[in-house]
Amino acid sequence: MVFLLFVLGASHAQEVGDFRSVGSGNWTDSGNWETYNGTAWVAATNYPGEVPGTNDVYIIGGATIDLGSSIPSAIAGLFVGDGTGGTDTLRITNTASLNTPLLDLQTGGFAIWAGNHTFTLPSGAVFKISGGTLDDGNPCSAAKRLVIGSQIYSTCNGGAGADYSFEDLNTSGGSLSVSPSSDSPICEGDNLNLFANPSGAGSSGASFSWVGSGPGSYSFSSSDQDPVVSGLVPGNYSFTVTITETSGFNTSASVSTEVLPGVAITAQPTNQQGVTGSNLIFTVTTSGTPTYQWQVSTNGGGAFTDLSDGSKYSGSQTNTLQVSSLQISDNTNLFRVQVQPASGSCPPVISNSALLTVVVPTVLSNRRITYRVNQ
Repeated sequence: MVFLLFVLGASHAQEVGDFRSVGSGNWTDSGNWETYNGTAWVAATNYPGEVPGTNDVYIIGGATIDLGSSIPSAIAGLFVGDGTGGTDTLRITNTASLNTPLLDLQTGGFAIWAGNHTFTLPSGAVFKISGGTLDDGNPCSAAKRLVIGSQIYSTCNGGAGADYSFEDLNTSGGSLSVSPSSDSPICEGDNLNLFANPSGAGSSGASFSWVGSGPGSYSFSSSDQDPVVSGLVPGNYSFTVTITETSGFNTSASVSTEVLPGVAITAQPTNQQGVTGSNLIFTVTTSGTPTYQWQVSTNGGGAFTDLSDGSKYSGSQTNTLQVSSLQISDNTNLFRVQVQPASGSCPPVISNSALLTVVVPTVLSNRRITYRVNQ
């Protein structure tokens, strides 16, 4: 079973279903908890994970929470430590399990096995140490176990076939994990850069597997740690990376990305020629539904300035610009158009410049020719 990891912190905004500790004692004592109802923290009527709907759980405020049983319902994440005041502690007091994809010992957080107990997290879960401490003091034995899925991932002294000791986890920042990110949102035509951001024990030398999905039947796969994705059409995409260490242990996490609509010029404005007093048009053809701004550079060079509609110009914010009542002074003017994608967040595209040539019509005088015919 694959769990998707979204790394959160204690500073993350509260959501309905969050719990926080307000006292020390058993996890299963609702009196030790408050819950967030969407407006305020209120006294909990059940403990975190007693019924479905638990979101994030925080052990804070110097509390020590004892966990010695299997909690029946899933929780989004457990965060131990608020970085202020006394130590915030999760104490494993008997065989216990939590159905959560993330347990994070943050600054001020502490986890301790009170005896030779097994604590189990689901397959693919992450036991993260981001400023806190996992107790590896005496008495330390292989009977103090962290199990992830069905695998003895870590024991206090590293025995019993475990991959790591508690000391290894403290040194490495916890168990194997990835926290994928990207440079999204990007604009159509740009490359998307994905980053696995591996950490934890076994992350050095681990292998990576990315899969992705998006608009239509789009699919993606890569074994690179930080792949570069090209040719994406506008829309929303999801990419999941699985990291696997040499022992075969793996965990996965996902990141959502967005590609904003860009614009392309499919037919450039072309040079135009007209006689004084006449009208003519410049046209551009584009993809998508952009906005337009025509510009002029007078006398064949120099800076371009934006045009606006009036007696001389019309359609200055459309794909077709009309120039009226040509004058000799218009000769050699250059016209171009700036095309802005509909998203507004992507850079504009500027067309090629088109030259206007104005000529004076030649007037031929009528001549009367007399022919003499000899008879």
